[in-house]
Amino acid sequence: MPAVSTFTLVAKAGGSSEASENTLSAIEAALSVRLPAGVRLAIEIDVRLSSDGVPVVIHDARLERTTNGRGLVREHCLQRLRRLDAGPGAARIPVLEEVFGLAREHTIIVEVHERGPEVAEQVLASLRRLDARALGRTIVASEHGSVVHRLRAVEPRLATAATKAEAYRKLLLSRLNVERFSPRGHTFMVPVRHAGVEVTTSRFVSSVRRLGDEVWAFVVDDAREVSRLRALGVTGCFTTRPAALARGIELAA
Repeated sequence: MPAVSTFTLVAKAGGSSEASENTLSAIEAALSVRLPAGVRLAIEIDVRLSSDGVPVVIHDARLERTTNGRGLVREHCLQRLRRLDAGPGAARIPVLEEVFGLAREHTIIVEVHERGPEVAEQVLASLRRLDARALGRTIVASEHGSVVHRLRAVEPRLATAATKAEAYRKLLLSRLNVERFSPRGHTFMVPVRHAGVEVTTSRFVSSVRRLGDEVWAFVVDDAREVSRLRALGVTGCFTTRPAALARGIELAA
């Protein structure tokens, strides 16, 4: 399959190897990256709920690794979380509204790290409080399939990533050449390899693309690997180094 003309470079957690992850400063840095021709930028953020039910932008269940706080995110209300240091320059833990306001027209991948219908409802409520275009530039992903299925049920306009189960089923059925029975209509955000098994094979990517869907691979920080994946038909990749990878892609072009 020939390389795609438009490729999506996804700044994982805003670009966690180049700035403090999931902070507004990281997102600002990613937005300033000079992109090669044919490449567009998207922003991935990680979301959990505060004790008072507000979606906050942080990856870990606990605060210690990325902030000066202690304990579980779910044990702290928004007001307390907002007082914590999340990086240099008095960076704070953002809320969804701040990220969308900063990223403007860019696609935002909201990775939900908690399970339960209340998480889906709170995330959706936050998105609906934004301008009318917010839903149209959002893709929700989660390791918890129940969250994704709940969001699809209550807001069919919202784009979602394929669940792990859907991706595994697609991989299996593509190997059997019966992809007509496989899931469709979602972005497949998949690892390049998992447990020693190549996921982004030519057959898998072709199977997804034939049905009009996209394949975004993670995590890719090497320009040569991007070139290889694009030649397979992969349409995007997640990277922790958006600035460095953009330069590498341009040099390799």
